[in-house]
Amino acid sequence: MYVTITTDGGFTGRGIGSASAEVDDDFLAQLAVDSWQESYTTPGADLVRFALEIGGRRVTWMEGAAIPDDLRELHARVWSRGR
Repeated sequence: MYVTITTDGGFTGRGIGSASAEVDDDFLAQLAVDSWQESYTTPGADLVRFALEIGGRRVTWMEGAAIPDDLRELHARVWSRGR
């Protein structure tokens, strides 16, 4: 399945880039996508906002927000391969 990450915000307001990658179904089967909230926030100024799209689902979070471990792992996997 194809996963896309975009960013905005931060000091410049333009984010820090984007990434996309094909992620194998075996890895995706381990994710609890249905349990993820639509948005994760944290207080602060000039934070980068991440938006991840997977299978028609969109999840956003602010830099430094507490997000589920499996979402963090998916983000790391796509971010490292898709840039």
